[in-house]
Amino acid sequence: MSKEEAKILLIDDDEDILLAAKFLLKKHFTTIITAGGPDTIEDLLKSNKFDIALLDMNYTTGATSGKEGLELLKKIKRDSRTTSVIMMTAYGDIDLAIKAIKEGASDFIVKPWDNAKLISTVLTAYKKGLSATDQGKDFSSGQEPDKDYRKPFSEVERIFMFLDIRSSTTIAEELGHVQYFELLNDFFRDIAEPISKNKGQIYQYVGDEVVVSWPLEDGVTGANCLKCFFDIMDIMEELGHKYKTKYAVAPTFKAGMHFGKVSTGTVGTLKKEIIYTGDVLNTASRIEGLCNKHEVDLLLSKSLVDILPINGGFLPKRIGEISLRGKSTEIILYTIERTHNRVV
Repeated sequence: MSKEEAKILLIDDDEDILLAAKFLLKKHFTTIITAGGPDTIEDLLKSNKFDIALLDMNYTTGATSGKEGLELLKKIKRDSRTTSVIMMTAYGDIDLAIKAIKEGASDFIVKPWDNAKLISTVLTAYKKGLSATDQGKDFSSGQEPDKDYRKPFSEVERIFMFLDIRSSTTIAEELGHVQYFELLNDFFRDIAEPISKNKGQIYQYVGDEVVVSWPLEDGVTGANCLKCFFDIMDIMEELGHKYKTKYAVAPTFKAGMHFGKVSTGTVGTLKKEIIYTGDVLNTASRIEGLCNKHEVDLLLSKSLVDILPINGGFLPKRIGEISLRGKSTEIILYTIERTHNRVV
């Protein structure tokens, strides 16, 4: 099994935790460095460029406030802005973990952890960091962003998928905000691998919705954008028992896809990011919103269906059409079904 070329920092005052995490992570990542507390962090940050840091919330004996972990988080985000920080916390401290997310942590993991979830969480944070760097999001070094984004805005052609959890309001009311937040994190972590495998890029999370995007060629080749949806469906079916055991509900979802030209560029001063604007996003979002009306899990525009290399494993079905404000022509909608359970 090949390892990711990543350098990971583990900070925890419990030697057993450090040993267990290092043993697990070194099977998947090339470099693991451990520290028993915040004292050596300055020297470590000066001599290493870490991709991921996993931090405990408390270090002093008897401490439970999480203040030490939050201070350490701020220091790392200040001195090593490209490092993605994952907080490690006991179950009763989930509110502290949520506070850490607001302070800049990329995710959290609850101790004692599930081994597969720990690997998935770290891998997701690592790949998200790579994606951000590739797209020119790291401006902390003073380097210029990629050439494509030096102009204020440029025009590119991309595929967008809006994927939304069904009945999210009802689920949130039944679980409460803390458990629902956990469910969302589990869901987003679990779907990261099929998105990455099919060359998708997570553009943004909006509440219980994730927006995935592809450069047109990447999304069309091998019908990657379509396979991504069904791979997510497969993995959620496999994990349904896990969700029902933990949350008493297995989330289901719906998605809408469309493609076209969008304007893209960097915005912001204190926080820079690449954005996409244009009718394509509004249309994809509206298509997703019609899944309930047509009682399907997936809707695509005909223009996208027409350019996808749909083989014998998929069956397109025309569903209807939508009229868009300011447009003289209607957009014809299709759903896609598989002719067998899995697409290899």
